[in-house]
Amino acid sequence: LIGGTIWNYTADNNNLHGDNWNEEDNSIFSRDQQDNPDDINSGGRAIEGFCRPYAVRTAGEPLYMSFNLKKRRFEYRFRPDQSITSPTEIYVPRYQYPKGIDVSLSSGDYAMNESEQILIVKNTGGDDVTLILTPV
Repeated sequence: LIGGTIWNYTADNNNLHGDNWNEEDNSIFSRDQQDNPDDINSGGRAIEGFCRPYAVRTAGEPLYMSFNLKKRRFEYRFRPDQSITSPTEIYVPRYQYPKGIDVSLSSGDYAMNESEQILIVKNTGGDDVTLILTPV
């Protein structure tokens, strides 16, 4: 449940001068490497390392969150707060799950908003909820 920081994004990064500072070339995006402007991932660097599922909103208390990059297995546990009527929302990047996801949910109901890449989880009980996502 600890946050993270992306090292660098330099909008004018290029292959000749890198990030235009100190001869470094650490940007997560390079226009020079973009081969398809219609593809949001084109020009991205190390996307698999930073584009991963995460809890956007939790209707309760987050307890545990983990992502195994090699298996593309995401696990999230939270303790629902019954006074919160809004759902829990999980970002599920199409990049990691191009063929879809298998969802294992200990309690509650879910629906996938494909266009927003958001899994919506509605809790129906008071027990801790465990959510596991794996690729199809």
